[in-house]
Amino acid sequence: MANHNPIEHARNIEDILASLKSLCRKEKDVFNDPKAKALLETSAEVLGGLEKAFHDYQQKNDAWKDEYQETPQQSSDPWD
Repeated sequence: MANHNPIEHARNIEDILASLKSLCRKEKDVFNDPKAKALLETSAEVLGGLEKAFHDYQQKNDAWKDEYQETPQQSSDPWD
Protein backbone atom coordinates (compact mmCIF):
# COMPACT_ATOMS: atom_id res chain seq x y z
CA MET A 1 0.00 0.00 0.00
CA ALA A 2 1.29 3.46 -0.89
CA ASN A 3 2.30 5.84 1.87
CA HIS A 4 -0.11 8.79 2.02
CA ASN A 5 1.59 10.58 4.91
CA PRO A 6 2.18 14.16 3.69
CA ILE A 7 4.85 14.78 6.34
CA GLU A 8 6.95 11.91 5.02
CA HIS A 9 6.52 13.11 1.42
CA ALA A 10 7.53 16.62 2.50
CA ARG A 11 10.64 15.18 4.18
CA ASN A 12 11.59 13.35 0.98
CA ILE A 13 11.09 16.46 -1.13
CA GLU A 14 13.07 18.55 1.36
CA ASP A 15 15.97 16.08 1.02
CA ILE A 16 15.83 16.25 -2.78
CA LEU A 17 15.78 20.06 -2.70
CA ALA A 18 18.79 20.10 -0.35
CA SER A 19 20.69 17.80 -2.73
CA LEU A 20 19.82 19.98 -5.72
CA LYS A 21 20.86 23.13 -3.83
CA SER A 22 24.21 21.52 -3.01
CA LEU A 23 24.68 20.43 -6.62
CA CYS A 24 24.02 23.96 -7.90
CA ARG A 25 26.61 25.39 -5.53
CA LYS A 26 29.20 22.77 -6.55
CA GLU A 27 28.51 23.19 -10.27
CA LYS A 28 28.87 26.98 -10.19
CA ASP A 29 32.57 26.55 -9.38
CA VAL A 30 33.03 24.63 -12.64
CA PHE A 31 32.20 27.62 -14.84
CA ASN A 32 34.10 30.80 -15.62
CA ASP A 33 30.98 32.45 -17.04
CA PRO A 34 29.62 34.98 -14.48
CA LYS A 35 26.08 34.59 -15.82
CA ALA A 36 26.19 30.82 -15.38
CA LYS A 37 27.55 31.28 -11.86
CA ALA A 38 24.79 33.77 -11.07
CA LEU A 39 22.14 31.44 -12.45
CA LEU A 40 23.36 28.53 -10.35
CA GLU A 41 23.72 30.62 -7.18
CA THR A 42 20.26 32.13 -7.66
CA SER A 43 18.86 28.65 -8.22
CA ALA A 44 20.52 27.45 -5.01
CA GLU A 45 18.95 30.35 -3.09
CA VAL A 46 15.49 29.62 -4.49
CA LEU A 47 15.86 25.92 -3.72
CA GLY A 48 16.91 26.86 -0.18
CA GLY A 49 13.69 28.84 0.22
CA LEU A 50 11.65 25.88 -0.98
CA GLU A 51 13.60 23.57 1.31
CA LYS A 52 12.73 25.84 4.26
CA ALA A 53 9.05 25.90 3.26
CA PHE A 54 8.91 22.10 3.24
CA HIS A 55 10.72 22.03 6.59
CA ASP A 56 8.27 24.53 8.08
CA TYR A 57 5.37 22.43 6.79
CA GLN A 58 6.77 19.36 8.55
CA GLN A 59 7.14 21.36 11.78
CA LYS A 60 3.59 22.70 11.32
CA ASN A 61 4.94 26.26 11.45
CA ASP A 62 2.71 29.04 10.21
CA ALA A 63 5.59 30.84 8.54
CA TRP A 64 3.33 33.16 6.52
CA LYS A 65 0.38 33.42 8.87
CA ASP A 66 0.80 37.08 9.82
CA GLU A 67 1.79 38.25 6.35
CA TYR A 68 -1.17 36.80 4.49
CA GLN A 69 -3.82 36.90 7.17
CA GLU A 70 -6.34 39.56 6.32
CA THR A 71 -7.30 41.98 9.04
CA PRO A 72 -10.61 43.79 8.85
CA GLN A 73 -10.17 47.33 7.57
CA GLN A 74 -12.22 50.12 9.04
CA SER A 75 -13.94 52.13 6.40
CA SER A 76 -13.35 55.88 6.28
CA ASP A 77 -16.84 56.26 4.79
CA PRO A 78 -19.20 57.48 7.55
CA TRP A 79 -22.15 55.82 5.78
CA ASP A 80 -20.75 52.28 6.12
